Amino acid sequence: MTADLLAHFPPGAEPRPAQRRLLEALGAAIEEEHAAEGPRIFTVEAPPGVGKSHLALTLARWSGDAYLLTSQKLLQDQYEREFGDAVQLVKGRENYVCERYPVSARVTTTHGLCRRRGAPMCQCPYARAKQAALNGPIFCTNTAYFLTLRQWQHEHLRPRHVLVVDEAHNLEAQLVRVFTVAFAPDQMREWFGGPLPRFGGADDYRMLFEDHVSRLRMELTLIDDRLASLRPPGLIDDDYFLAYPLSASEQALLGQRDLLESALTRLQFFLDAEHTEWVVRYPSEIDATLELVPLTVSAMAPALLWDAAELVVLSTAFMGRPEAIAGYFGLEPAAVRAFTSESPFSVEQRLIKYQPVGTLSKATLSELEPDLFDAVAAILSAHPTEKGLIHAASYAAARRLLADLAARGPALYHRVLFVESSEAKGRALEQHRTASAPTVLLSPSLREGVDLPDDFLRFQIITKVPYPDLGDPWTAARQERDPRWYALETAKALVQTYGRSCRHAHDHGVTYVLDAQFARFLQRYRPLLPAWFREAAEPAVRAAKARRS
Repeated sequence: MTADLLAHFPPGAEPRPAQRRLLEALGAAIEEEHAAEGPRIFTVEAPPGVGKSHLALTLARWSGDAYLLTSQKLLQDQYEREFGDAVQLVKGRENYVCERYPVSARVTTTHGLCRRRGAPMCQCPYARAKQAALNGPIFCTNTAYFLTLRQWQHEHLRPRHVLVVDEAHNLEAQLVRVFTVAFAPDQMREWFGGPLPRFGGADDYRMLFEDHVSRLRMELTLIDDRLASLRPPGLIDDDYFLAYPLSASEQALLGQRDLLESALTRLQFFLDAEHTEWVVRYPSEIDATLELVPLTVSAMAPALLWDAAELVVLSTAFMGRPEAIAGYFGLEPAAVRAFTSESPFSVEQRLIKYQPVGTLSKATLSELEPDLFDAVAAILSAHPTEKGLIHAASYAAARRLLADLAARGPALYHRVLFVESSEAKGRALEQHRTASAPTVLLSPSLREGVDLPDDFLRFQIITKVPYPDLGDPWTAARQERDPRWYALETAKALVQTYGRSCRHAHDHGVTYVLDAQFARFLQRYRPLLPAWFREAAEPAVRAAKARRS
């Protein structure tokens, strides 16, 4: 008997044909594998326009007991806008304002009055949202917060019927970040008296840190003692306790305590995980951050993810072959079952125009950048009244392009909104959406998780094929261990970038690709790429070849 998922489609919405096909296939598979032992993992690969958020909510509503995870807080907000009270949404403390302070103070619950040691339980916005999510049928949060709760805060997140991970192509990177030990320059000065030495391997750091853990634990105890000494005397009544503001000293110590406790917890995991392979990331620059990064997460994923629910659904536009996914996450290949969808849009709505200026790499960059900048300026001039997006290879490359456009005069330069950091993303997107002028976003960090339908994006420019940076020690070690991983990560980034254009049935947009490595990658890794991407990319490469002949 097939599970009737369509009966739980979000009210007020009509399933699209692709959604209906996927839900029917998923319903049949759920019943087929109902008696299966061990983890059941389904991957759902669906291109933009299929409506993956509606699929995710349908599965969650059918289960009546689900975790629904998104890769970014921006996507959580999208779920809240689309589905309202159907999901019980919670984020980290820093996203909520403490009601015990004046509204104008904008003090987050990270520094709320209930953070004082020995404080009574407070029903602040964060506590209410978290409790509602814990008690509700659909616990919706971002993946990083969920993993942090399970791994480091020892929260009792009971197993549920279904776990849905949206934008799951990033899941391995998010798991890696959860376990990464990091010491920023100011932390090294405060906790170790100065920069830590540069060793070639993680084992050397294991020997070093074993001598420091006990001392750091004593420092944590001293911070607790200092916080206790700063507690105002005579605070017996709970209401009075929660009305008494934290002093500046208390706020500073709480911040120190949070950082040190988090670092110690991760450091202890690193010391205990002797059989895990770790990579040292410690740039040569002065005031660099030291990071110890697990090379793979196959040993950690089962306890954090697969044990969280009877059925796990990994949803994204493109994730890769089931056997590769199984290897990355410590699963048997037979445990992973894949479901895919074609694009609901014609190729004419989502054209790729391949206009290579040359093979872009570190070796050729200085020679080819003038031609690259000329090509970008020409495309901007060809779309004088339309909004767009330029995908730069890095923030440094984006700044060089911005400087070049400024030198060409104000007409092009004033259209560009440079997103100078990932933190500035939300502000820049809002400015882009509300501007009456034909603004163009410029960033290396808008390849995914960004919804710019209709006139918000009529063209986009991929300046360079988004290969992961082999200058990063972790990326280099991962590529050396498994070259297929490197190709797959490139393919995922390329597909995600392409997916920013044409978001619904009546939308359209064009993607320009300026790097000659595109044709080479497409030819070499054709079987790796989804059919709906190839059907737009291959005619673009053929057209470019015909123009040259």
